[in-house]
Amino acid sequence: MPLVHTLHPAPQTLIGIWQIEEPAADLYAALPAHADLSVLAGKVHPRREQEWLASRVLAYKLLQQFTEAPLVLCRNEYGKPYFEHSNLHISITHSPQLAAVILSAAHNVGIDIELISQKALRVADRFLADSEKNCTAGDGTTTCVYWSAKETLYKMYSKRNLIFKENIRLTPSDAENMLLGLVETASFSKTYEVYYQNFDNHILTYCIDNAVV
Repeated sequence: MPLVHTLHPAPQTLIGIWQIEEPAADLYAALPAHADLSVLAGKVHPRREQEWLASRVLAYKLLQQFTEAPLVLCRNEYGKPYFEHSNLHISITHSPQLAAVILSAAHNVGIDIELISQKALRVADRFLADSEKNCTAGDGTTTCVYWSAKETLYKMYSKRNLIFKENIRLTPSDAENMLLGLVETASFSKTYEVYYQNFDNHILTYCIDNAVV
């Protein structure tokens, strides 16, 4: 199985990146018998099925580093994944080529992975504030970093109804490969550190709660 890279970004926290190569049938076979597949019933497009399955195989593979208990990966009312009957925190992302999962026993987490392309530039007006456009300066890779970082923060907030352009604001930091991200609504305001790196022509971003107090 192509688990191609792992990171340990914080204590009791693990990131795995998976190269999606197997056909769907092999991925089904790699899932534990207790895995909940009900979400696939008519809800996942066939082109996304392989990505979805690979990300879940990866999630269960990383889980083995924390516990041998047969935990079931579920989704809450907002679509946020969680392992039933556990205090573990998980976030999942996938593209046509790669899947990534961050799992933590200590922190709320978020993760996103995006193929570097011109798509982010084409839709930049929809998710970047003017101050953020000044920072990205029309660069495709940097714009992709900002897009992915906002996706990660959206998952951190995990309650939907965020407008990327208004409720999530990113600013550069003095630290290498890190942005400061403010998530702000009428009833919530918190700043996070969002880390990023280039991996196999993709941008990977992740966030660990309490990185900024």
